[in-house]
Amino acid sequence: MEFWPEFLASSTGKEFVAGGFGGTAGIISGYPLDTLRVMQQNSNNGSAFTILRNLVAKEGPTTLYRGMAAPLASVTFQVN
Repeated sequence: MEFWPEFLASSTGKEFVAGGFGGTAGIISGYPLDTLRVMQQNSNNGSAFTILRNLVAKEGPTTLYRGMAAPLASVTFQVN
């Protein structure tokens, strides 16, 4: 159990943790925009704002994050 304090104190450990948080933040912030882009490509309903407003009104705001588990897991557990 002495591995983790030493690992997190090292430069490599700090970069590993920072990269994990950065990748997670990127997925969480970008995934709703990607969902909206795909919905706009598959419909003829007009602007992205109209599609967003209708989607959130009908299905709720959590629908923008539906299916996010797989991309989040792939970024979180990625090792270079």
